[in-house]
Amino acid sequence: MANVAARSAAATFRRRLTGRIASQFGESDNHAGQCLVLRVAGAEYSPVVSWLGMGTTIDRRYVLAGPIGHGGVSIVYEAVDTTANERRAIKVLTPAFANDPWARERVRQEAVIADRLRHPSVPKIYDVGDAPLADGTMVPYVVMELLTGVVLASRLAGGALPWREAVSVAATVADVLAVAHRRGIVHRDLSPQNIMLTTKGVKIVDFGLAVVTEGARSNGTRLATRHPDKYPGKIVAEANVAEPADDVYALGVLIYQMLTGRSPYPTATAGAHLAGPRFRFVAPTPVLVVPGMPKAVADICRHCMSKRPADRPDGSSVALALWSVVLSSPESSPERADPDPTPSWRDGSWSPG
Repeated sequence: MANVAARSAAATFRRRLTGRIASQFGESDNHAGQCLVLRVAGAEYSPVVSWLGMGTTIDRRYVLAGPIGHGGVSIVYEAVDTTANERRAIKVLTPAFANDPWARERVRQEAVIADRLRHPSVPKIYDVGDAPLADGTMVPYVVMELLTGVVLASRLAGGALPWREAVSVAATVADVLAVAHRRGIVHRDLSPQNIMLTTKGVKIVDFGLAVVTEGARSNGTRLATRHPDKYPGKIVAEANVAEPADDVYALGVLIYQMLTGRSPYPTATAGAHLAGPRFRFVAPTPVLVVPGMPKAVADICRHCMSKRPADRPDGSSVALALWSVVLSSPESSPERADPDPTPSWRDGSWSPG
């Protein structure tokens, strides 16, 4: 009876969602059932191409409501888990990559890495499996926590963040990186496009390019899945592809972007310089002057973006430094250019001002 009630609720949810899309955007019910229309920062409303229609059931459990986003090799759908009677997000590999071993492995590995982190600022992973295409081909999928919020890139399209908010976001991201690096995981793709500001706080939402460095233990937490034969939960270590210092540099770039609303690179966005697992170029030494912001924040950003990886602090030190700024600069305090009680960043270490 519980499953029947859940499926009925899912059907009602689909009908309401279809009607809402059709009425808001003037689409037919049939078209609304095929794709959700998303607002992209700085762009017109545009459809996310969907190859799995609304109402498609995966693994006789997950009923798709429609696409809510996409990446390089996958589409993310909103769905209803008819067993748990909960709304979820499901990332499904696109048909174009159905027979690509690397893409299939990346989907699986991303799920295992995210599950291994078990951090409140990383979306929860509930299940992994395979979804059948019309021709019988099986493509991997990952069932994740459904988030409500905005992508950081959308916020930055409107300009810089208030410095306190920027520092708080950066502190949370640094905390995730600190945990990841302790467990041998390097993200490799930290950017405003992969960070969400949600009703549950800051979330890093994409570990599609993350790797486990050689020498890291790969026999840690195993992913709890209903398909242990296909997805055993092992993490494959990769040699010489990235190092934690790369993530720290990306964090420095992120801090600069949040505080200024622009890239630290003079002629292009940071993404143009971040092709591959390593930075091809480093930006000029950042200069940050934000009214009321403690000088320590600019120092942290500059150290994170040091040209030599060996000169960059580790993620834990950055997290501690940023949280110290957050806690010593409450929202209610008056704006001061460089308040004395705020600790300072000196030679890569955190010390009283």
